[in-house]
Amino acid sequence: MSAVEINEAATAPLNDNDQFFKDLTWTQRIQGFCVLMSLALFSTLMSWFALGMGSYWKYSMLSSLGSFLSMLSTVILMGPSAQLAYMFDEYRFNATVLYIGSMFFAFFVAVIFKSVLLCFLCGVLQYSALVWYSLSYVPYGRETLVNIVLRR
Repeated sequence: MSAVEINEAATAPLNDNDQFFKDLTWTQRIQGFCVLMSLALFSTLMSWFALGMGSYWKYSMLSSLGSFLSMLSTVILMGPSAQLAYMFDEYRFNATVLYIGSMFFAFFVAVIFKSVLLCFLCGVLQYSALVWYSLSYVPYGRETLVNIVLRR
């Protein structure tokens, strides 16, 4: 299945019976998404301040919280079963595992090694994995990024 076919399937209307938040209006879903995404961005910003101050525990907790809240924000829009189905479908399975794995790896490095440099590198890995995962939802998103990086 091509990336375009998968992305078109991802935009198909969802079955209301599968919706965890089926009683919410579309406006309420958008509002919930915006609130959770704003909290995720705030948590992520605070994590970088904590890292700069040498507080590795706070960095790892705030960074992981930000990542979790950003994923939860899309659950409000789609519902949990649809979100998990899209996250672990054939096309984005590797990107999902890389993203979730990078969150755990960043936490592990922050708690065990307590190195600002390693925490920074893990943060870069985590955000790179997030970009790669996010681009799996954009038609030709990954292909475009690869072409830009390789300048084809």
